[in-house]
Amino acid sequence: MQKEQSTAGKILLLLRRMHVQPLYILIPVGLSLVSAVFEGAGISLLIPILNGFLTKSFSFVMTVPILGTLFAHLPPSILQNDRALFSFLLGGFIVLFITKNIVRCLCALSVYYFSERSLHHLRKALFKRYLSFGKLFFDGSNIGHHSTLLLEFSRLALTPLQAIDRFIAASFSLLVYLVLMLFISWKLTLIALPLFFFLHIVVRLMILRIRRVSYALADRASSLGKKSIEILSTIPLVKSHRTEEREQRHFTELSDQKARLDFRIDMIGAIVLPIQEIITVIVAVTIFMGALMLLGRENIASAPAILVFFYIVMNGSQKLGAVSGFRSTLATASGPLDQVLTMFDERGKFFVKGGGKECTGLREAIALRNLHFRYSEDRTVLDDVSFTMHKGTMTAIVGPTGAGKSTLISLLMRYYDCPPGTIFFDEVDVRDFTLDSYLKHIAFVSQETLLLHDSLHNNITYGLSDVSEEAVRDVVRRSRLEHFVSQLPEGLNTLIGDRGVKLSGGEKQRVSIARALLRGAEILILDEATSSLDSQTEKLIQEAIDEAVAGRTAIVIAHRLSTIKHADKIVVFQEGKVVEQGTLDQLLQRKGVFFHLWEEQKF
Repeated sequence: MQKEQSTAGKILLLLRRMHVQPLYILIPVGLSLVSAVFEGAGISLLIPILNGFLTKSFSFVMTVPILGTLFAHLPPSILQNDRALFSFLLGGFIVLFITKNIVRCLCALSVYYFSERSLHHLRKALFKRYLSFGKLFFDGSNIGHHSTLLLEFSRLALTPLQAIDRFIAASFSLLVYLVLMLFISWKLTLIALPLFFFLHIVVRLMILRIRRVSYALADRASSLGKKSIEILSTIPLVKSHRTEEREQRHFTELSDQKARLDFRIDMIGAIVLPIQEIITVIVAVTIFMGALMLLGRENIASAPAILVFFYIVMNGSQKLGAVSGFRSTLATASGPLDQVLTMFDERGKFFVKGGGKECTGLREAIALRNLHFRYSEDRTVLDDVSFTMHKGTMTAIVGPTGAGKSTLISLLMRYYDCPPGTIFFDEVDVRDFTLDSYLKHIAFVSQETLLLHDSLHNNITYGLSDVSEEAVRDVVRRSRLEHFVSQLPEGLNTLIGDRGVKLSGGEKQRVSIARALLRGAEILILDEATSSLDSQTEKLIQEAIDEAVAGRTAIVIAHRLSTIKHADKIVVFQEGKVVEQGTLDQLLQRKGVFFHLWEEQKF
């Protein structure tokens, strides 16, 4: 049972991670116990009812333990009337049967409510957990896997909670059945128990097989989710290379592997019931033969009692099946459960945690001192980077692709955690500031425009509240979107599609610029903000950017060197190192790395 206990323990651990009290399970536990007691009492009434039919008299009930004590309170006129006694026994059986089912219904409802609320809390906890991870975690993982884990694995991991009422009810019922069987005949019980133990061993072997398949199934489901998200998000690539059939074959292969694993689990589950019934018949026949042998020597029990014993054995087999079914559910959930728990592990999540200081704004300069950064042990991206960006000035960062420019911006934006004592904001380590107060002073326009499947208005105002329409119209005008918006049928309320698919590259970039301008932050970071614009639009946007950076601290990554002519400082990167820095004239006169880049672009 250790593996099952281990899986159950993981579920309890997961509930604690979600701050869901496992004590709520005590409610269905208590209701199941009450239901089992009523069920046992109802079955025990079958013996006197059958005895009365065979003997055509119910007067013997006064000699039955417990039952005789209860009937002693009835009037003598009823005790001498067989019909009245039969009516009381039958009525008691019906009342106990109805009460048992009402309690079972309440138990099931309590479990369904608890399991659904737990699933709701798990999805919330997982999503919150994902939002807390550093960007480096997402750089090295697949979004399709996370989508599958968030929506499918979370549900599969908690499926045992939905079945726990049947497991608890069956367990208590088996306990009550054992008491009744011992009460009827301990000798027949000794014959039946080893056979039930054999049934337990057979089912356990199947459960172990299901568990192994479950881990493989979780892996295939993850691969299928990865592939589907990957292909659907890169449809233009597929269309342009005419790889529809190849991708369809790959997807079909993954889907087929998952279907085969699903079938194997279903097949093993389907075999359990027939084997259970076969062993139950063997148990019943063995008990029957044992009863005949014992009856030849001694009076082990009355005929009605033996009939009830057989009924208990047959019913007990079904209850044992429910217990085994729960273990099967645990085994099926084990793979997805482990996948979910890895998200609550601290390792490899690359958290970026802020400090306790409030950032009130930049007064003097942002300084980088001996900054080192690497994505992995064998890949250094920034090596001993040091320079200063003064308030109110424009600093341009240039260099070939892969030189480390975008990584530097990601460190300034706190997407990645920088080493302590390397990036200073007015002589204060940026790690000491709270993330909210620090990032409130920075606006960022990325080369990769990040847009949501929402209205143009909501994309521009994303992350802001209580923004006036006048302010929105102002940034629309300043980012040169005014003419474009006027041509839209619904204006700013127009939906722009998934990742802004309905917009051109230049329009996307202007929306991103409008969003940054609306923040009104004193520090503006531009990662090649004009890369997606034609020459005419670039000129207009460059004018808007020049207007926006006036009086602000601007950090600009530039591939088109002509856009940084007015920069106060140009910092040249090469292979993760700062090789030159100075004004445009100084760098051109030096005739170093920057001079060669400038000449190449001129040509």
